[in-house]
Amino acid sequence: MKSSKKKVISTAILSSCVLAVIVLPKDALAIDLGGQIENFFNQTFGYINGYFNEVASQLKKEVDESWENLQKDAQAAIEESTGNMGIPDPTAASEILADKLRDKGGIAAESSSVIGAVEAGKQLERDSTRAAVASVLGKAGQQRTQSEIDATNKTVTEAQQLAEDAQNMDASQNVLKAIAAQNAQIVSMLGQVRTDGLQARHDAQQTNLMLNQIAESQSEQNRARRVLTTGMTSQYLELTGWSRLDPAYVKK
Repeated sequence: MKSSKKKVISTAILSSCVLAVIVLPKDALAIDLGGQIENFFNQTFGYINGYFNEVASQLKKEVDESWENLQKDAQAAIEESTGNMGIPDPTAASEILADKLRDKGGIAAESSSVIGAVEAGKQLERDSTRAAVASVLGKAGQQRTQSEIDATNKTVTEAQQLAEDAQNMDASQNVLKAIAAQNAQIVSMLGQVRTDGLQARHDAQQTNLMLNQIAESQSEQNRARRVLTTGMTSQYLELTGWSRLDPAYVKK
């Protein structure tokens, strides 16, 4: 019984020592892992929030510069459709704007209030996509991308250096510290990959939205072409019928 108790106590002491070695800073390898991970998350969330904030800013700028008398309605639609990430849902914003314009009787540029409202909604979708593009390709977007590249390069370099340093260490506590620090760098890289994935998913949906608009536009053009063809055919048949029933018609 005493022997078993001694083993348990020895194991607990050994575990405490290992944890102390990993957590407590010492000598040249003293690393504040908690602060390092916290800084990483703050930086990563700063990148993705910067992207979404830039999208919202570019969209507001686009509406302010191009929408003139419809500016208030467009901004209201954007605000009503804005989600937790601070950017509007393009489809919802389009529908809200179309409803607002239909209630007001459309816009002066269109003879039909329904057509005018629908076209304004589609224009808002296009402006939303244009804002997403500008948030990446604009000066602010390029600066943010460069910062992300620099941060990734720094993380990879530090992880590689930790691996090389660990190969030359003799004390097991130093090796454990290096491994712990390297694991923090790995978590950092995985977080950056996840952030890039979220941004890519947003960009992909914007692309799908524009492709859907193109498909709808082609469908409307084909429908209009069929209606025009049917109308012309009907007109030709009517003219042919009248010409043959004309009493002045003389067969030669």
